[in-house]
Amino acid sequence: MSDTKNVKLGVCKVFYDGKDLGYTQGGVTVTVKTDTHKVNIDQFGKSTVNEFIMSRDVTAKVPLAETTLANLVTIMPGATLVTVGGSAATGKITVASVPADGDTVNVNGSVITFKTASTGAANEVVIGVSVSATAIALAAFLNASVAANISVATYVAVAGAVNVTYDTLSAAGNTMTLVAGQASVTVLAMSGGAAPTSQSVEVTTAIGTSLLDIAKELRLHPMALPDSDKSEDFVIPLAATAGALEFAYEVEKERIFSTEFSGFPDSANGGKLFRVGA
Repeated sequence: MSDTKNVKLGVCKVFYDGKDLGYTQGGVTVTVKTDTHKVNIDQFGKSTVNEFIMSRDVTAKVPLAETTLANLVTIMPGATLVTVGGSAATGKITVASVPADGDTVNVNGSVITFKTASTGAANEVVIGVSVSATAIALAAFLNASVAANISVATYVAVAGAVNVTYDTLSAAGNTMTLVAGQASVTVLAMSGGAAPTSQSVEVTTAIGTSLLDIAKELRLHPMALPDSDKSEDFVIPLAATAGALEFAYEVEKERIFSTEFSGFPDSANGGKLFRVGA
């Protein structure tokens, strides 16, 4: 049955390898191109008697308006961030004992709930058979999150705990919050961040670089939906970009990273090229 609610509008957030690439300008465009071979035989003249799909390609044009050094490294193969001084803030989430069903930990404003079995709700982590197994499950959940407040850090499970490292060098205080809800989980607050004295990006020609080797997941998420609702996400499991810039040093024109991602078939998963939905 037709429903006007199925007519969708609006812009999207862009996540690459789980990291939010920030604001865009001019809209994100996805193109799926399918090439075919038409079969003709003499007895039917120029009429097409069959048609075979020969190839299918997907691209996503993402004009990034946040022209940060971090984004430049992300979208430019052969680019290296050179930093002088500074350190990343670190913290720790310790699983002191196997959590009870319903125990929580607050990670930078997102409340993560431990459950004995998944209910399908957002921000749930299934309790493991041990503190180490639970820590591993928590780290995996946090690293897989596309929520901007969570993806600002990297999470590593170590001996019943999760080491938290802010992804960028920052001054102390410009970090994330960690708050334990119950005695089963304790936290060591984020600290130690120091701003670098200088940063730059050095770019090589990158000749011979295999884009497939550096391909990562590209996820386009409609801003009209909460981050936890991935029902309308457009996902390219293996996407990479060769790198492009469009800098205009003008009074009324922004500098843009004119980024085009190309998708590659995922040979490990039946040649999947892209998917729509969770």
